[in-house]
Amino acid sequence: MSSEATHYDLVVSGAGLVGASLALAAHQTGLRVAVFEKRSAAACAAPDPFERASLITLGSQRFLDRLGLDVSTLGSAVERMQVWDAEGPGSIRLDAAEGDADHLGHIVENRRLEQILRMALEKTGLRIHYDREITSACADSRAMHLIDTSGTEFHGTLLAIAEGRQSSLRNTLIQASMFRENYGQDAITATVWIEKPHRHTAYQRFLPTGPLAVLPFSGDADGKARASIVWSAKHARARHLMALDDAQFLHQLHQAFGPQLGHFHRIGRRSSYPLSGLHSSRYIGARSVLAGDTAHGVHPLAGLGVNLGFRDAEQLMKVIATARQRHEDWGEAHVLRRYQSARRPDNLVTVLTCGALSHLFSNRSRGLARLRDLGMLGTGMIAPVKRFLIRQAMGLQGD
Repeated sequence: MSSEATHYDLVVSGAGLVGASLALAAHQTGLRVAVFEKRSAAACAAPDPFERASLITLGSQRFLDRLGLDVSTLGSAVERMQVWDAEGPGSIRLDAAEGDADHLGHIVENRRLEQILRMALEKTGLRIHYDREITSACADSRAMHLIDTSGTEFHGTLLAIAEGRQSSLRNTLIQASMFRENYGQDAITATVWIEKPHRHTAYQRFLPTGPLAVLPFSGDADGKARASIVWSAKHARARHLMALDDAQFLHQLHQAFGPQLGHFHRIGRRSSYPLSGLHSSRYIGARSVLAGDTAHGVHPLAGLGVNLGFRDAEQLMKVIATARQRHEDWGEAHVLRRYQSARRPDNLVTVLTCGALSHLFSNRSRGLARLRDLGMLGTGMIAPVKRFLIRQAMGLQGD
């Protein structure tokens, strides 16, 4: 490899939500950053016909605020959550006011937030290399040596892999064992038009076939109220629901959810995807780290997936900042272990907990139903426990 190849302080593979936020945070601290994205610029700029959305918790919102992005202008605030069990009377209501805040987070369309992040990167002068992947990576004691699909050679002090669950670089460079769990469910997502205003409340109902989330979403161009749904159901049930026409689907949705928002008038395009849990036994390799869904994947019932990725990005930047202050090489293993030690336990607990909750509530056992109801009722009555859950929902567990 040519000694004249460009050197970067940080190379990020993947310009999705986590990769773009990490690159922006690094660039703003003065690091020389390169970003590679296998999708084309046109594909990244195109709107998402399914309008898939995520809950951006208050903790993630504060991280994005520090990057200069105001999430509150991009989506609908979530001020409270209502969670209840279809098999019994147990329920929990989590209100941001009880956590000394005015909201728990915001429901934001994923593609829109991605585009805002990439626009912020480009405004800083940082070019994203679209239609390009890293095809060769080899580390030594001084740098990671890389070649991309265009044949360009370059070096990096550290390579951050944020390519998503199907990352080829992860499999090549980290070579760690992976915990995988098939939840036996598909998630159906769509935007629906609702009769009654959502009043900034996120609803989640646990059905025997899987959880149904109905989340406050921004109104349409005419100001009509909408919600974003994530309906997780066992494979056969999900296939049946996807085969229904819109009117039949909305009828089934109303039957499953209840009268809280009145009738569902209209629905956008539906999408579905299989649900599984994933967690890597290691987050670090030679001058390389995993972040976001490349390292961990969770059930969407708690809406924590992308927020775990933002925490990864924020923590990695803290580790790099400390290393710079100490005049350390942040690509060395002893430095990267600080990142792994800080993030892996939190992510692992979340992956396992979300999987366990899905199994617990997607179970018709009467004994378990009674235990679920007792747990929900008890949680609602014990103030310290409820406050803890509210802080978790805000993504402020460490604050």
